[in-house]
Amino acid sequence: MALRRLLRYHWLKFLRLQEDPRKLAWGMALGVFIGITPTIPFHMVAALSLAALLRVSPVTAFIGIQVGNPLTIGPIYIASYKLGQFLLYRGKPLVFPETFSFKAWMDVLWQGGLALQVGGVILAIPPAIVSYFLTLWIVQRYRRRKAAKALSVLALSQNPPAASGPEA
Repeated sequence: MALRRLLRYHWLKFLRLQEDPRKLAWGMALGVFIGITPTIPFHMVAALSLAALLRVSPVTAFIGIQVGNPLTIGPIYIASYKLGQFLLYRGKPLVFPETFSFKAWMDVLWQGGLALQVGGVILAIPPAIVSYFLTLWIVQRYRRRKAAKALSVLALSQNPPAASGPEA
């Protein structure tokens, strides 16, 4: 029950943000993009720094980086590595050196890290695009409904319905 309440709290907090819907959507897209890239120790710093630099919503950027959480990070990193390995090395697996050599191990780390980064950046693009349009749609729809509700309440307060029943 506590998780449900926490999610509802953050959902309502998100809906009450007053920035331009496009800035909110760009912030979410930025956060999702960074959340999927394999830069886990730097997600927060990168998202908030880039949000300030690009003048988009840092709150939605923070929300977006939560895509890369302990439950999803394993599958995301495996998919990123496999995609990068396929694109860069035609799917050939990494070959670990038989003897210890600093240069050989650095080459293995470089190849694996490069495959992970390239795959992560490419893998992050589609979810970032989807999150932009989805966030923009949600915010605009919420604000339209809120404005329509406010207008109907205003119209009712200015023109109260005629009394009916015995008092009329």
